[in-house]
Amino acid sequence: MTRPLTVSATWLVGVIEELTRQGIDASRLGAPWAQHLEDVAPTRQLQLVQVRRLWQRAMQLSQDPLLGLKVGVALPLQSMNVVALVLMHSSSLRQALAHTVRLQQLVSNSGRFLTDPTSNNGVQLVYHVTPSPVAMHPAQIDSLFAAYMRLLYSCMPADRRPTRIELPGTDSCLANRYQAYFECPVTLGVEHARVIFEAELLDSPWQAADPTLLRIVLGRAEAMLKTQGRSDTLVDYVTAAIAAQGFSEANCDSVAHSLDLSRRTLQRRLAERGSSFRQLLEAVRMSEALEGLADPDLPLVMLAERLGYAEPSAFSHAVRGHFGKAPSALRHELASSLLAGGKPLSINNTVSSDHQSAACGANSPQCELEG
Repeated sequence: MTRPLTVSATWLVGVIEELTRQGIDASRLGAPWAQHLEDVAPTRQLQLVQVRRLWQRAMQLSQDPLLGLKVGVALPLQSMNVVALVLMHSSSLRQALAHTVRLQQLVSNSGRFLTDPTSNNGVQLVYHVTPSPVAMHPAQIDSLFAAYMRLLYSCMPADRRPTRIELPGTDSCLANRYQAYFECPVTLGVEHARVIFEAELLDSPWQAADPTLLRIVLGRAEAMLKTQGRSDTLVDYVTAAIAAQGFSEANCDSVAHSLDLSRRTLQRRLAERGSSFRQLLEAVRMSEALEGLADPDLPLVMLAERLGYAEPSAFSHAVRGHFGKAPSALRHELASSLLAGGKPLSINNTVSSDHQSAACGANSPQCELEG
């Protein structure tokens, strides 16, 4: 069966929270779940068409051509789930780009990153939008690139930036604002968004990379990717049902009943896909455990209870067996990594007011960038 086109709930929850901070009423976005984000399970996958319609609606409500950039640059790194940690602990930009191409679908199937060599031995990372009945708004692409480049900039030397970034936005008077965000030349009006890196940036070692932590988070990402790779609608429905019912309540019988299947039929169909209910339950648990451990404000006892463990010791044993580290030790490493990489882009707004007036008109609201 064809893999469903979806977007990770962790990413979209972050987007909606930032849209709200930009003054958009979530109740007007046309998605009922957008008003109750606390009920959206982190493991949930939301349909691509719904997400694109949400962005279309957000832009109608805002009329701010820079909304995508503002949302993307403010997204917490946790919005990219385990992929953010893999990229942060990659040994170099070249390795991070390779991981981006391989793992980006864990965040979203809205498009696909591919790398191509440039004429001077550099690399360009090109974003190909997934065809869909609903078009992907340029602001949605802006948000993706702003969040992604913010993450890369947290790992790269402060004085090294891409050669150029190209985006589909067509309002040329905003080019200076884009360049202020990305701290490099920006071209607007292209068919495929891309970022171009010169050769000397690719293999310079990233000093903050932790090879041990990379092995842990990359192993988790590869396991998620493997599950997704053999996944079909049934597996997606099972994992969604587990998250919806809660780990304390979900079992093979209750999930089978919610899918109008018998227990034996569900077990047989999962076995045909090389999986089992127990494996899916554990995969969902450990995925949410990693998300919870990255939140330093969530008590471990509460996280263990949320994941359906009767005793904290059972939770500790499961995490240690899966990741090779105690929950407290893994939390410390994850929290430290996210704090180290959580700095916003340093926006060097060097465009003079005279220059802005010449390009866009002195009173053009499109050239106003707040926050």
